[in-house]
Amino acid sequence: MKMFQTVALTVAGICVAANAVYAAQAYDITIPAVPEKKIAIPNVPPVKIHYAEQNASEDAAAHSDEASYSSESLDRSIGFSKRTPPDWGKKETVQISKEAQPGDVNGGKVSLYLRGPFMEPKAVVSALKEEGFSVLVQTPVDKEQQRIVIVFTDDALKKAAVKPGRGFAASLRILVDKKDANISIQNPLYVSKAFLQDDYDETAAKQTLTKLRSRFAGVTNSEDSVKFAVLPKYRFMDAMPYYQDMLEVGSGASADLLGKARASGKVVFEQKLDNGAVLLGMKLNHKRSKFVDKIGYQNAALLPYPLLIEDGKAKILDPKYYIAVMYPQLSISNFMGISNTPRSIEKECRKIFH
Repeated sequence: MKMFQTVALTVAGICVAANAVYAAQAYDITIPAVPEKKIAIPNVPPVKIHYAEQNASEDAAAHSDEASYSSESLDRSIGFSKRTPPDWGKKETVQISKEAQPGDVNGGKVSLYLRGPFMEPKAVVSALKEEGFSVLVQTPVDKEQQRIVIVFTDDALKKAAVKPGRGFAASLRILVDKKDANISIQNPLYVSKAFLQDDYDETAAKQTLTKLRSRFAGVTNSEDSVKFAVLPKYRFMDAMPYYQDMLEVGSGASADLLGKARASGKVVFEQKLDNGAVLLGMKLNHKRSKFVDKIGYQNAALLPYPLLIEDGKAKILDPKYYIAVMYPQLSISNFMGISNTPRSIEKECRKIFH
C-alpha cells in the first residue's frame, strides 16, 4: 500500500514540474491593428436636362450648370395608352381604292357612320319613306331635345335578323344633331357584320347602303372605323365581352315579358320579327343615359337601348360590348369615366322583369 502511494506522489510531482516548465515557455502573440485607409467617394456631377419644346434661351435660364436632378420634377400622373381592338396590329396586305364610296370597306376598314349635312327630322323621315324604309320612331336622346334618333327598317333588314340571336340587326338608326348641325347614319355594313356574325349577308347589306347613299347626298365616312374582318369578334379589350355574351335580364312566357316591358313605361319602339321575336327600344333613366354626354353625342344613336324578347327570354347586349362597338374610338380613360354605367344599365333592365 505504501508502495502505491509513493508511486502516485511521484507521478503527481512530475506533472506539476512539467506544467511549470510549459508555463515558463508560453508564447507571446501580438495581433496587428487594422490599417486605416480613406476611401474617396466621387461627387455626382450635376445633371443638365434639355427640353426639346423649349428654346435655347429658356433652356439655359432654367437649367444652368449648377442645376441638379430633383424628384419633384417627376411627372407622377397616370397615363393610359391608346386602346385598340384585338388583332388590330396584325399585318395584312390591304388595298385602298380611290373609287370607294362612303360606307364601303376600304383598306380593310369600314366606318360606323355616314356623316352628312344637317336635315330636319321631318325631312329625314320623308327621305327614308321615299326610299322604301319604314320608320319605327323618332325620339330625343338629350334633355334639350337637340339630338333626335330616328329608328328605321325594311324587309331586307328584317329578313336578315330572323335567325336566333340576330334580332339586334333588324333596324338601323339615324342621329339628327341640331346642335352640331349634321346627321349620322349607321352604316349597314358595319352593323350587319357586327350583329349578324356568321350570318352576315354582304349583298343585302350593300343594297341597303346603296339606297341610303342615293337618298342622302353629301355623306362622308365618320372617323369611327374598325377593321371589317374584326367586327364579328369585336370586344373592347382582352377579358371584355363579345357580341354573343348577351345578358339574360328576364325569363318566362314571351307575352308576359312583353307585357312587363310595356308596363314599365320605358318602351320607345316595338319591332316584331317574322320568327316571333320582338326587338324593343328602351328609354334609360335620365341619369344613366347621360353617359353619352361624357363620351360624345356624335354616336348617341346607340340609344334607345335595344332589348330582344325571344323564345321566353329577355336579352340585352352586354353594355360593355354594345357601348364599345358603338364607340370604336373609345379610349381606356373614357371608358373608366363611365365605368359604373354598364352595371347600371343591366340593373335597370333587370328591374323591368322582376
